[in-house]
Amino acid sequence: MFVLRVKFKATAHRLGVLDLSSKEFTPQRLRALVSEYLPKKLDWAMSQRQDLDDLATLWEILGIDAVIRLENEAGENIRVGVSLLDNENKAQNLIYDLKGQVRTSLRHELGIEQYWVFVLRAKNYPSDEDWIDILYGEIDQPPTASGCRLIVL
Repeated sequence: MFVLRVKFKATAHRLGVLDLSSKEFTPQRLRALVSEYLPKKLDWAMSQRQDLDDLATLWEILGIDAVIRLENEAGENIRVGVSLLDNENKAQNLIYDLKGQVRTSLRHELGIEQYWVFVLRAKNYPSDEDWIDILYGEIDQPPTASGCRLIVL
């Protein structure tokens, strides 16, 4: 999954849609959100002596692989959280967790309007051109009631 995350972030950066470094995503703000919504994960990270001033560490604690910003066909900019998994059962479990009150509130605090969980294998990783079709095809679909969507590639 680490390989998928790195590849996706690089692809999203090349496509100009990566939003992880938005000025509102400061270490202080993310740490405060982790402390409020995921205190057990924060305690675990502290016990592992993880760097809580590192944005990558904080995103990992939050369980968000990437945040992208896409413009839909109506011209609206939509912030989308992304997770990438290579196992459909784990992805379905993640979707179930994402629909819970804590994760919904956390997404709201981060300004994430939709959350997509992609299921794919590293060996079948799409090209940049394919990602453009995938991402813009998905953003133009009406969001689900929860805002979360499982996408099997």
